[in-house]
Amino acid sequence: MFESEISLTYTKSYSFSTDHDNEYWTGKGRILKNPILADAYVIGYLCAKFQTDPSNGLRGDNENIGSLHNGNFLMCLEMIAEFDPFLANHLSNYGNPGKGYTSYLSHSTYEQFIKLMATKVQNQIVEEVINAQYFSIVIDSTPDIAHVDQLSFILRYVNNKGLPVERFLCFLENVGHKSQCMADTVFSILKKYNIDIAYLRGQSYDNAKNMSGIYSGLQARIKEVSPLADFVPCSAHSLNLAGSCAASCCKEANIFFNFIQSIYTFFSSSTHRWNLLKVKSTLKNLSETRWSAREDACKALNQNWDSVKQSLCDISENINEKSITQNEARGLLRLMNRFEVTFMSLFWGDLLQRFNVVSKYLQSVNIDVCTVCDQYEALIKYVVNLRSDEMFQHYEVLAMKKCSENCYETIYKRKKKRTKHHDETASIIKNEINLTGSLEFKVNTYLVICDSIIEELTSRKLASDNVITKYSFF
Repeated sequence: MFESEISLTYTKSYSFSTDHDNEYWTGKGRILKNPILADAYVIGYLCAKFQTDPSNGLRGDNENIGSLHNGNFLMCLEMIAEFDPFLANHLSNYGNPGKGYTSYLSHSTYEQFIKLMATKVQNQIVEEVINAQYFSIVIDSTPDIAHVDQLSFILRYVNNKGLPVERFLCFLENVGHKSQCMADTVFSILKKYNIDIAYLRGQSYDNAKNMSGIYSGLQARIKEVSPLADFVPCSAHSLNLAGSCAASCCKEANIFFNFIQSIYTFFSSSTHRWNLLKVKSTLKNLSETRWSAREDACKALNQNWDSVKQSLCDISENINEKSITQNEARGLLRLMNRFEVTFMSLFWGDLLQRFNVVSKYLQSVNIDVCTVCDQYEALIKYVVNLRSDEMFQHYEVLAMKKCSENCYETIYKRKKKRTKHHDETASIIKNEINLTGSLEFKVNTYLVICDSIIEELTSRKLASDNVITKYSFF
């Protein structure tokens, strides 16, 4: 009798505890799953806002309630708990439980929330694309902070309000840069989300050869499957590629941009040398991808030309400086006194300024293909005008006023003797033209840069011209 009463009491107590736990975690009313799920969108929004600061993350150094380093998710929960008594009570009773206890506060919980929200957003995008029927794709890759290459997959379509929209669909890691691998990835993504590639009407990538190649590039491989998918390259990236080719097309261009970077590195690597530099505007670093940074660097150097030269002179003559620092300053000063470098600083200053203005305009939201072609054509005409003898002489006059050396370096160089081949006569070698001074610099540097820009812009403009020709009836 006594044992049966104990058993009955234990059963009732266990049943009550179990029912209470079930009601708390899964029951109806104002319970845990409702506030958490109801506030999930609020938390997601707040976390997205806080993620604009790269120092913050969803997951912090620890998962302790009240810690200053517990991450954005727990920080948002703590903030909401200030106005939600139920959530405040839950954090008080179940916060910091440690492993092996249910609290719905660990990183696995908010990772599930994020995955659920991501799946919901992706399904909504796919549904809109299927309803719109026709769509375009935009693909680009870039390495993240861990140096892992990520491919971003973007869909562009017209929504039910008649407005064109772009929607990011997903990231893909380690796809590779070969066009075949990227094409297989595009086909697999469209198949995964049940999007019919037959309705693909446009594709837009950068103008690199693996993407834009007319025979084996990504756009060509996609056209084999979907012939109506017209290729429209990124106009701003095409402009960057044209400038990049011109900046490395000849010896003097490479020397000039290496000189700009060396000047910045020399002064910025030491706070002492940076303080000695009395400049009107701060010297800038070069950038491999952002050509606006190159324009800023060239402009800053031209504005502070005399100050930089005087600082290099003072450092090179200061006996208290290290010998290696003095020698480096002398080398940079010798380069700065070259007439060719002075000429290039003036020439590239004007050219990069025009490039930067066009590049920013090409990145505007409401730009169309016709405007892109107009901007390219205007830039081509500008460079053609620079290619004239009058403009070359104009820059020579400006360089002579600015530089202490008023002659080209090739004038002092010894004439090279060339070995006569068996089928050549002495008269042929004697009548050869050896370019020196102004003519040599004009032919081998100035005209080479201008011709490179004109050729690159003209060839990269063809893709946009083809699109305009096809749809010119609009």
